[in-house]
Amino acid sequence: MSAVRRFLVMAVGEHHYALPFDQITEVSELRTLSPVPLAPAWCRGATRSHGTVVAVVDLAAYFDGESEPDPQQLVVLDLQAGSLALQVGPVTTLVTESSDYLHQDERGCWLETPQGRAVLLEAAELVQEIAAAMTRPLY
Repeated sequence: MSAVRRFLVMAVGEHHYALPFDQITEVSELRTLSPVPLAPAWCRGATRSHGTVVAVVDLAAYFDGESEPDPQQLVVLDLQAGSLALQVGPVTTLVTESSDYLHQDERGCWLETPQGRAVLLEAAELVQEIAAAMTRPLY
């Protein structure tokens, strides 16, 4: 018997994204952030989670160039994947995997949710992508 996977679905700008629940350390309200000098505009600062300093990325600004219009929560990714928290709109639901909800095509994986399609993210891949983007020159 295979393990049931659960996904946290969150609003990011006008889109919805889902993360496997086991790739998340914490979901919290927004908190005061410390600035990160010379960081890209989509890096909102840094905070602590369970004793670890994590960079906070406005996921809407990172993906679309537009800041999250209604920032409400921080989603801290599994600290083993990297030190990263995502500033997102509301966390909308928790979905249990079902073949009826999980889909894949040439553009990637997504879940059908009550809010519509939610693109499936993987924490380790997202951390690698954002880490690479943070090291690019700002000019």
